[in-house]
Amino acid sequence: MAGGGGTRLWPKSRELHPKQMHALGSERPLVQNTTDLLHRIVGEDNVYIVTNKHHAALIRNIMPSMAGHIIIDPYRRDTAAAIGLSAVYLSKKSPDAVMGVFPSDHFIGNPDTFGAIVRLAEDQATEGHVVTIGIKPTGPETGYGYIEYGTSEASRDGMNVFRVRRFVEKPNRETAEQYLADGNYLWNSGMFIWSVPTVLRLFEKHLPEMYAGLMKIGDAIGTPDEETTVERIYEGLQSVSVDYGIMEKAEDVLVIPGDFGWNDIGSWKTVHDISPQNADGNVITGHVLEHDTTNCLIMGEKGKVIAAIGLDNLVIIDTPDALLICPKDRTQDVKKIVDRLKHEGRKEFL
Repeated sequence: MAGGGGTRLWPKSRELHPKQMHALGSERPLVQNTTDLLHRIVGEDNVYIVTNKHHAALIRNIMPSMAGHIIIDPYRRDTAAAIGLSAVYLSKKSPDAVMGVFPSDHFIGNPDTFGAIVRLAEDQATEGHVVTIGIKPTGPETGYGYIEYGTSEASRDGMNVFRVRRFVEKPNRETAEQYLADGNYLWNSGMFIWSVPTVLRLFEKHLPEMYAGLMKIGDAIGTPDEETTVERIYEGLQSVSVDYGIMEKAEDVLVIPGDFGWNDIGSWKTVHDISPQNADGNVITGHVLEHDTTNCLIMGEKGKVIAAIGLDNLVIIDTPDALLICPKDRTQDVKKIVDRLKHEGRKEFL
């Protein structure tokens, strides 16, 4: 899935050029890293990207070889509709296929471990289960949803599969600390694996109106009316997340705990943490002259010199039309600036 906006990484991430199109924590755009990782796991012919028309054009420029593997969702209707549309298209290629859903903008530090977990999830999905990948918490994070798990259902090569008891929304700090103390909660990564027939049955049961629309789209795929039908039907689909619309209501859900250096790259502090740092703990992009400066993230533009003197734990992000300067521990507040720009109608900066 590659259609998000990434507002917490403003001013680099914009509506027309969101974070998944940027090189953050590596030398290549996030969407390319994720695509290449999945290619190594399931093969180049079995990876598809679902996104909107504008972002599809950006992806074609980044990865021309993926041009024939892009599914266009014409309107922003949240994750359930995007996943349902993808399932319908995949059903035309392989009706009984196992389908994995992965965000394009996450960082995976240990690809081999991640690949092994995906393969285990695939095996469970082949048996008709709904499988999600949970992340072992490293702290009482309040920015993620959580998954409570119960009994062990299977294991292989040191990896365990558990029965999901429930999905819970983003908690406050006290609740998150309790989850960590309980020891049977995972972060919700937004990664799901299921067979195409299984997920379509879930849509039919829990989102019947959306399912009916998706079936009309399916009937039109491969016909002269495909594009117009997708446009017309998709516009009327309910805007709802797959977590709320399906996963919180599904009964047979398994979770595999994952510890593979995962990060959703949700703030500039995270970008600093996952990026290669110099001897002073700085992450530098562009022409930056630093003196007595430590633990900073500084990203400049071509043709401009940034001089940093006596700074510590700051984020400095320079773009042609905007400059962000903030303490590294306040980067979650960037969204408040974006919200203010929206309120003031300053679309040119969004």
